[in-house]
Amino acid sequence: MALVAEGENVMAGFRIAQANFTPTPKVKPTKSKGYLSFIHELPCCVTGRYGVEAAHLSTAAPRYGHYGRGKQRKASDRWVLPMAPEEHARQHKIGEVAFWRAAGINPHILALTLFGLWSDLGDDAEPFAAAIINQHVQERRL
Repeated sequence: MALVAEGENVMAGFRIAQANFTPTPKVKPTKSKGYLSFIHELPCCVTGRYGVEAAHLSTAAPRYGHYGRGKQRKASDRWVLPMAPEEHARQHKIGEVAFWRAAGINPHILALTLFGLWSDLGDDAEPFAAAIINQHVQERRL
């Protein structure tokens, strides 16, 4: 019994997604005190120094699942990075995109990496996360 008429072209396994979707999900941001505590134990992702603030990313990067901050909407804690207070202030002064470009960091990939480590290992992720940050800091100094 044939499901397709003879001569009919069918591409099995492929489906075209609808083009009319809302690019910004309407969900409340996820907040996690445990994750923010973990972030505060890490070195600054720019300088490698300790004594950091939790810097939330605002700039959208849909390819990584970050849709930015809308009106009266905060970013999820997934999109936070450890930054020294002076670097955090400089980021706000010159703007996120210019700051991260000058620092040579893709903040969305780094944020996802840190969040993934913490999600998998909990507080045991701290030495691994610190090593990744320190490796990035050293590479930028070369």
